[in-house]
Amino acid sequence: LASICDQMREYGGNKIAAYALSSLEQYVPLFLMETVRLVTLGDGLPKGFKITLNGVESLDRCCSVLYRDLKSATGFDNSFWDDDVAADAFERAASYVALMELDMDELASYWRNNRNEFTDDDYRIMFSMNGPRRRGDLQRYVSLKERLADRR
Repeated sequence: LASICDQMREYGGNKIAAYALSSLEQYVPLFLMETVRLVTLGDGLPKGFKITLNGVESLDRCCSVLYRDLKSATGFDNSFWDDDVAADAFERAASYVALMELDMDELASYWRNNRNEFTDDDYRIMFSMNGPRRRGDLQRYVSLKERLADRR
């Protein structure tokens, strides 16, 4: 990424490179989250594919490595890189990846305390996912939501 950025700056100038790389601090975390969704749903993966703790840790490392790479590649004059936006977006992606590691009780507790952090579909995916420390149980999510609705 740094090499591509350097070439864009060399051949097109800082303004062209800045424009071409603008919003990457938002798009890359979005793509990471979409990757998590695809993996948890098993879309396009071989039958019998299992999510392992090593795989989850690799996705988590991808978040931090990509953040550092993007930050260093876009740290030039006239860059549109926004540290606050990038930190927020990558932290959100890392939090979503971390949900894959939780056991069912931890996931339920996380949902109770952070219901608005992710979409209903995202939580449905996580509750139905068989992960390294849990078996999918969508009914648990449905009952949590029903209990919350009854309290209101």
